Amino acid sequence: MPDLKQRIVPAVGKRFPFRTSDVSDVIDEYLVCPHWHDQLEIIQVMKGRVLVTLDNQTFTAAENDIVYVNSGQIHSVKPLSDDARIIGLIFDEFFVTSFLEGFETKEIYNLFIKIRHRLCLFTPTHPLWEELNGSITTCYEENRKRHVCYEMAIKSHLYRIMTALVRYFDKQHYSSARRGDLSFLAFASIRPVLEYIEEHYAESIYLEELGRLVNKSPYHFSRLFKKSTGMTLPDYINMTRINMAKKWLMDNELSITEVAEKTGFCNPNYFGKVFKSITGFSPMDFRNEMTKQVLS
Repeated sequence: MPDLKQRIVPAVGKRFPFRTSDVSDVIDEYLVCPHWHDQLEIIQVMKGRVLVTLDNQTFTAAENDIVYVNSGQIHSVKPLSDDARIIGLIFDEFFVTSFLEGFETKEIYNLFIKIRHRLCLFTPTHPLWEELNGSITTCYEENRKRHVCYEMAIKSHLYRIMTALVRYFDKQHYSSARRGDLSFLAFASIRPVLEYIEEHYAESIYLEELGRLVNKSPYHFSRLFKKSTGMTLPDYINMTRINMAKKWLMDNELSITEVAEKTGFCNPNYFGKVFKSITGFSPMDFRNEMTKQVLS
């Protein structure tokens, strides 16, 4: 089992929450050992081929490919060729969200960030690649040269990157629905449900109760939720609970059973199964490697 670490990025501070990385050295078979952090990250393969793992999803990326890593995702990169080299942009989510305005924009962005969707690999044939590639290059070079106002240049291109990603996500998942049987009013109406899940993830959550929040029958609410988020309700609830469990597992005074209970799982065995299916690690492996990081 590879080492798993929460990486606290010291260069990502309050004044300018952004840093870059350039990695070609291999350590224990990895360019990037398995870890996670609260920041968002964009990785680009500069040379060779690599094997990328995001939670329980593994795929190959080649030269010029771009990978989006969401906040809290366990990720790692292994070289598949001797010349493999990657660069990364790491930045706080607040860097982007602090200037969000407009109800619709906020709702779409919040869903984009919360959902572990498949929008993660962008090859040169992808319609977003050219725009993403240009902004990534600019951010990297601006941070390297650090000429006057480099922060403004970086920030503007991070906005371009996130705007392109969120618009594509919106177009793929919601635009056609808005033109059809799902109005934006219906889409926006799931906000109380998402807020309820965030506040009550440690409790039993019932389909009927959530349906009442949006005045829908269980059947119609389930369809609305899947259309709005791209996930089934149980999958979304489990994702929310596991994200919270990662934080609770850093407290070694809590047993695995107690963490399961604090995140809404009555059965610790089922908790372990769900945790591994989402993250690729068992709760105990996750905790043990976090403890090693603290002691090292």
